[in-house]
Amino acid sequence: MPLRFNFCPICNEKITFRIEMDDIDSRQYPAPVYIVCKSCKKLSTFYVDSLLRVSYKERDKKPGGIKTIETS
Repeated sequence: MPLRFNFCPICNEKITFRIEMDDIDSRQYPAPVYIVCKSCKKLSTFYVDSLLRVSYKERDKKPGGIKTIETS
């Protein structure tokens, strides 16, 4: 289970989350996944590549994600 670090696009706090290949739709890359920030409790969309690295993020919930991940 790869551990990833990034920053919330809404509150800009550092977030940590675990992601697996089962968490994304591997038929499309970059694949969207929904992340809920522990600090601000807001949901945003992160896009990951085939190595589960975040390529970019959106402040809103965009279509296509199959899983919502909580941050730690």
